[in-house]
Amino acid sequence: MEFLFLYPNFLLLLLLVPFFVFVYFFSIAYNKKKAVLFANFEAMERFYDVEFFSKNFLALYVNLAVLLLLVFSLAGTSVAFNIGTSSFSYVIAIDTSTSMATSDVFPDRLSAAKSEAKDFVDLLPLGAEVGVVAFSGDALVMQELDTSKLKIKMAIDNIDFGIIQGTNVYNSLITSNKLFGGRQIKAVILISDGQLNVGDAPQITRYINRNNLVVHTIAIGTEQGGLTEYNTISKVDEDFLKALSFNSGGEFFRATDIQELGDSFSKLVRETNREVIIDLTFYLLILAIVIFSILWILYNLRFKIVP
Repeated sequence: MEFLFLYPNFLLLLLLVPFFVFVYFFSIAYNKKKAVLFANFEAMERFYDVEFFSKNFLALYVNLAVLLLLVFSLAGTSVAFNIGTSSFSYVIAIDTSTSMATSDVFPDRLSAAKSEAKDFVDLLPLGAEVGVVAFSGDALVMQELDTSKLKIKMAIDNIDFGIIQGTNVYNSLITSNKLFGGRQIKAVILISDGQLNVGDAPQITRYINRNNLVVHTIAIGTEQGGLTEYNTISKVDEDFLKALSFNSGGEFFRATDIQELGDSFSKLVRETNREVIIDLTFYLLILAIVIFSILWILYNLRFKIVP
């Protein structure tokens, strides 16, 4: 295991640790010496059962912990190690067209797709790279490739129905492929009802073959279809999604409910042993905020009665 720092110059801020320790002990000695000139604090401490100048170092330790977390966060800390992880980098492309509002899959197609997309992220081994794209008439990058499952799931949660009408699968694959950069082992997990109305299938097939892009398709919806907000029946275009996965060397899955969709995702995970780098910056910052918040609450309630 090896720790890496994107901005190592910020580590010089660690010199603040001994400085704060010195200030802490100096302030205790100074304040106590000054206070005894005006009152008998020893008697007051016995009467109120409160130690005004406590020698409990917990507050010091907690504050130093917050300082260390912030410094390492600013330094862009990451950790590198060898582990069994996915041989593929993935982009999850979720259809956000109006037909995904159909409720033949509870509570609706889009909500079910988002829920199970997050389940797929949980199934992935540590270190797997995942990006997120939402598409309707256009495509929107919700998350660049990242190994942070928390960031990826937050991006999925932020997906909503698209503003531009249509289902532009071609544009979604172009956008997804750009996220991979120079990576060669790449796969797109396309979740859609397959109702292609922008572009054509041959054009899409030529693009994925030219760019060596593996596309796994997951058809979401029932064979009977469901009623849309326009009082029309929306059915899954299974033939298009099957052709898309077949022509790219991917796999096709049919998901009529949440359990089937979860089972579909679990079949797409393939592992290999390689070095992975996990960016800790986001987690260190969150932890520092949590600890600081708890410390602030306890400090303000220390001599108060909680209702």
